[in-house]
Amino acid sequence: MTVFCLTGDSDFLINKKIEEISRSYKVLYYNNNFTIFFSDLQKLSNRSLFAQKEDLVLKNLDKLNKEDFKKIVETIKNIEGINFIFVFNKENIDFFSCFKKNNIRPYTVPVFSPTEKNLSQFIKDYFKSKQINIPNEIVEILKENYKKNIDLLLIDLERYFALHQEFKTDKIKEFFHFKTNNFKIQELFLERNWPAFIHHFKKFILEDKSRDHFETFALLTLLYRSLIKILFIKQNLIKEKRNKYKNFYFKKLVEKSKNLELKEIKLLLSSLAKTDKKLKKFFINIKEIPEDIAFNYLSSSKIE
Repeated sequence: MTVFCLTGDSDFLINKKIEEISRSYKVLYYNNNFTIFFSDLQKLSNRSLFAQKEDLVLKNLDKLNKEDFKKIVETIKNIEGINFIFVFNKENIDFFSCFKKNNIRPYTVPVFSPTEKNLSQFIKDYFKSKQINIPNEIVEILKENYKKNIDLLLIDLERYFALHQEFKTDKIKEFFHFKTNNFKIQELFLERNWPAFIHHFKKFILEDKSRDHFETFALLTLLYRSLIKILFIKQNLIKEKRNKYKNFYFKKLVEKSKNLELKEIKLLLSSLAKTDKKLKKFFINIKEIPEDIAFNYLSSSKIE
């Protein structure tokens, strides 16, 4: 048995590193219920001894307390035939002391964490790895659109290069102009970050040059469908897809679903429905959509 400890806050970069370490693995995600998590860990560990060899990736471990983490380490120390990959946002001295007390020497692998301060250089280095000297204009566009959302930046860059064989300034500006904002607004909406949601959505509407505001209505559809998918996820009615780009966005929706109760999902769906009804009856115009969605939610939540 070999134990790896990955530290970093970028899911995309963490997952890339996991793929470098292991060819076959299962992911176990701690979700504030240690009894269930520990039971699943025991089942997967024992099954791996007799079935196909698969490493175990343990995520979201920063929320564990020291005693629970100690139980995990004591459980895995005598397991042979599989590797364990522990994922942390940052190093925890207490956790690492548990390994030492159980004579386990993990391979510590720090994963680079981009920040707003080093984001420009990070973007330039990414393009240099593809033998492209990116203009500063594009660096600033990417910084403005993504800010701290490094994972979405990386997956969109990967998607761009999967679709386009060559780099062209005009093409990449066009690609990221709308695609970036779509998913940024979706994330702000699911987080109920209303001030930022209104700001970015209004900017999106002002820049929407499509016929009959097609892009704006497509964005509303995206918000609606994301809620339906989250509802299905919480009810175990939808399964993960294997396409790596769809897979990434599915995982993001899974993460968002953990912070959304059914009551919240219904409130958000109702807020979108009310705005749609007002639009169809011409009670509001296109530019008033963001404020109206936020108003519907906030007024309904007060009643609740």
